Amino acid sequence: MIGGDVDRSGISAVLLFGSRARGDSSRGSDTDLLLVSAGGMPRHRSSGHLSMFFYPWPKLVEDARAGDLFVCHLTMEAQPVYDPTLRLDELRAEFRLQSSYAREIAAASDVGWFLDQHANELVPAVVTRRMLWCVRTILIAKSAERGEPVFAPIRLASKTSSAAAAELLLDRHQRKPDASMRRRFRSFLTEQAVASSIGESAELADYERWFERSGNAVGLRTLRSGLTAHEDYT
Repeated sequence: MIGGDVDRSGISAVLLFGSRARGDSSRGSDTDLLLVSAGGMPRHRSSGHLSMFFYPWPKLVEDARAGDLFVCHLTMEAQPVYDPTLRLDELRAEFRLQSSYAREIAAASDVGWFLDQHANELVPAVVTRRMLWCVRTILIAKSAERGEPVFAPIRLASKTSSAAAAELLLDRHQRKPDASMRRRFRSFLTEQAVASSIGESAELADYERWFERSGNAVGLRTLRSGLTAHEDYT
């Protein structure tokens, strides 16, 4: 779907990002594409190792001006596949790095403590994927606060002072959260995350209410997809 087919679909640009854009992909890496739409809501579709993110242009501009880390990732590493109106250049011009990403660190920390406490109640694949998301998000946010955002897992591993984080990132293709991975993840949270917003004894229902109240969309998706998938898995 390139050229005229893209125009007819209302997509104004297609950007490649992630490991394939950086040139450090490995066997089994996803192909991540951002498709810029005229309107609607952000949405995600995947098929095998193809992952497509549909984002309306006004939302991308709004997030760029707010210093959103996903948009930061795009402005630093994305490569245009189809971009006749130079949307990527315009997005780079609009982006403003923030001095503090405390909100992002707190949200990822809450997801992390939720996983630490309730991993046994969720499907393993969801737990593993989100553990790595927490590690990367917290480290990326801290690198952005230093004014030098880093996104590649290998570079994050080389720059972090946390041995637990480095090991988790280097072993990021592990599929199930065994005891060793969970110990390293807890060590990382203790070293690098902030305390849980609702305490370490919170139940699943407590976390669901908190994620809804705090607008933690990743937390909600993790909880709900993990439980649903666990029901199917068992």
